[in-house]
Amino acid sequence: MMIVINKKKLKKVIIGLIAVILIVISGLYFMKRETKPTLNLDVANQPYYQGTKVKSGYVALTCNVDLGWESEYVEGILEALKKEDVKITFNVTGRWAENNEELLLKIKEEGHEIGNHGHKHLDYANLSYEENLEQIKTSKKIIEDIIQEETKFFQAPSGSFGDNTVKAAKEMGYTSIKWDIDTIDWKNREEPDVIIERIKKKDIVDNSIVLMHPTNATVQCIDDIINIIRDKGLKPGKLSDIF
Repeated sequence: MMIVINKKKLKKVIIGLIAVILIVISGLYFMKRETKPTLNLDVANQPYYQGTKVKSGYVALTCNVDLGWESEYVEGILEALKKEDVKITFNVTGRWAENNEELLLKIKEEGHEIGNHGHKHLDYANLSYEENLEQIKTSKKIIEDIIQEETKFFQAPSGSFGDNTVKAAKEMGYTSIKWDIDTIDWKNREEPDVIIERIKKKDIVDNSIVLMHPTNATVQCIDDIINIIRDKGLKPGKLSDIF
């Protein structure tokens, strides 16, 4: 028995099969994208990019302070925050805390939250578990001996988190955090207008985390950042306001 194959029909069948295969591949691709963990979830040893409270109404402002940042700008930020009646989270390194005990105590006395930023400004993602643990533990002891208060949040320098970093932080009882809104003020240290325009374009939402550093530009524009948050019907606050 001979089977006669119509070339036109065969061509249509092949094209149809290719189309079906492409649709299936596309569906799997988008399904994979859609099933990625949301920013709020701390899964697979990842830090939080946003807070976890349901409708907290807050946006957390965080200021990371290392030995290399000028302390006079910390003072300027404190003054600006006092005028706005806003309390935020300062994540400090143990090294900075050792050299700025009075200023650290002033941050605490003015009602701000203090987080752990590691002991030294290293690339924590490339450290072993033991090295991460040592850096976090050393900083925790230094900071808490000064402020006589437990620290709850850990922010790795440069946001450099590896699995060992999050594991070590958890071992020390910390919630590991990053951010979803970056001012990049370290790059535009004398350009507050650039920072303001950058923040205006960001998708700031309930439970967002804003990253800042003590720079001259930050001192000049932190009130603008606060007002941008308020204009969205949200309140600027600490990490503990969104976790």
